[in-house]
Amino acid sequence: MRRADTVFHSAHASSDTAVAHGVGRGLQDMFGPPPQDSLPDHLRDLAELLLARDAVGRREGAGRHAGRHEPTQLVLVVEDDPAVRDLAVALLTETVLDVVACESGEAAVALLKQRGNDVAMVFTDVRLPGDMDGVALARAVSQLWPGVRLVVTSGYADGRVAGLPPSAVYMPKPWRALDVLAQVDHAVRHPDPPVV
Repeated sequence: MRRADTVFHSAHASSDTAVAHGVGRGLQDMFGPPPQDSLPDHLRDLAELLLARDAVGRREGAGRHAGRHEPTQLVLVVEDDPAVRDLAVALLTETVLDVVACESGEAAVALLKQRGNDVAMVFTDVRLPGDMDGVALARAVSQLWPGVRLVVTSGYADGRVAGLPPSAVYMPKPWRALDVLAQVDHAVRHPDPPVV
């Protein structure tokens, strides 16, 4: 569903019961459950995160028709390159978070003003169209929504990266899928407490 330059991707399947699907379930069906004692902690956590994502289901019927909607956490992808944005969205759709994608920092701030309490992580490029680049977006998010995990990426490490807030994680392009999933895992399992 497209609204202006914002795209929403639901990470939930429609069903009366939990539905097994996705990368984690496929890997488990093919290779069996992850060997808990032989995996490093961070890989075991990621495997559990993918399996948890697979078990997520959306309830229809009475609960949904009665207008009840369970709140979900979001990851906000801010990237002007459609190919990179689609790649990030495809990767992040396989996590427990719902994914919202924006092309500009201004669109991201507008969405955060509406749903900032639902956003667990912002994944943004440094170079964005408009007046607000990814560094300015990261500073705004760290001040206005301090509990949100910030991951900033760029293929051109220039002087702007030095202006990132201390809470932001910088990830050079091309980023690795495992590194992005590790940041989602951190956002979900160890959310940064808001600074008061």
